Amino acid sequence: MRLRLPDGTVREGPAIDLADGPFDVGADEVVAAVGDDGGDATGALRIDCPQPGPGYDRLGRIPVSKPTPSRGWLLAAVGRSRGLRSPVADDLARLEAKLAERRDRAAEESEADERERADTSAAALREARRRVAAAGEDESRLRERVATLRGRVNAHRDAGDDEATETAQSELVAVATELSEVETERVAAEQRLSALERAARTERDSREARLKLEDAVENRRREARAYFAAELGEEFEAALRGLAAAPSLMATSESSAPVADLEADPVAYALAAVRLADLSAPVAVACDRVSDAEAAANWLDAPVVRCRPNGE
Repeated sequence: MRLRLPDGTVREGPAIDLADGPFDVGADEVVAAVGDDGGDATGALRIDCPQPGPGYDRLGRIPVSKPTPSRGWLLAAVGRSRGLRSPVADDLARLEAKLAERRDRAAEESEADERERADTSAAALREARRRVAAAGEDESRLRERVATLRGRVNAHRDAGDDEATETAQSELVAVATELSEVETERVAAEQRLSALERAARTERDSREARLKLEDAVENRRREARAYFAAELGEEFEAALRGLAAAPSLMATSESSAPVADLEADPVAYALAAVRLADLSAPVAVACDRVSDAEAAANWLDAPVVRCRPNGE
C-alpha cells in the first residue's frame, strides 16, 4: 500500500498510522480513496492498493457504517469476501435486480415534467368528485328548467299569446344552451375523475408491488444472514475470544476484556468480522480500542490505515 497525503507526504507499508500525527484524515476519506483511480489530483488523499473486493463495502472501516451491526449482517459480508454463497443467493440477486429496476423506473417517472403528471392525492380526487357532483346537480336543475319552459312555450302558443310565446322561447333557448355547456362540463369532469382514479390505482398497485418485492428481498437477506451466522458463528466466537485476550491490540493497559463485554460492543464485532474476512484492500480503523496500526494489521491479517476517531 502506498498512501499520499494531501500535503504530498508519502507513506508506504501494510500498516500506516495517521491517528497520532497532525493529519486531518477520517475513515470515510480513506475508504473513498481506496482503489480510486480518478487521477493524481493535487491536494487529494490517494491510496494505491488492490481494488476492494466483495464484503469491503461493509467491512472497509471500523467502526462500520451501521451503528449497531448484527452478527448476521457482518458475517454475510465475511462470507462474500471469502467467496461463500448462501442457498438463496441466486434468488436474492434476482429479486434485488427486479427491485433496482423498479426503483430506477420510478425515479425516471418522478423526473417527468410535473405538468404531465396527474395529481392523484386524496385532496385532488375529492375535488374531482366534487366537480362531477356539482356539474350533475347543475345539469339536473337545468333539465327541469328546460322542461318547465317547454311547457310554458306550448301553453302560450295554445293560448295564442305570440309575445309571451316569443319571450318564453327566447328563455328556453338560453337555458338549453346553458344546459348543453353544463353537460359538456359534466362529461369532461367525469373523464378527468376517471383518469385520476386510473392513475391512482396504477400508483397504488405499483406501490404495493414494490412493497411486496421489498419484503421478499428482506426475507431472502434475512435467510442469507442466518445461513452465514450458522456457517461462520463458531469462527466468529473464536475471534471474539481472541480479541478479548489480545492486549497488544488494546489501546488501554488492560490485559484482557471479558468476552461477555465484547458481545455488546459493535467495534469488537467489527474487529472480529474483519479478522475472519479475506480483504486485500486496506481497512480504515478509527476507534480508541486499537493501540496502533501495526498491531491492528497483524491481528486483522489485513492492511490497515489507522485514523483519528471521530470527534477528536
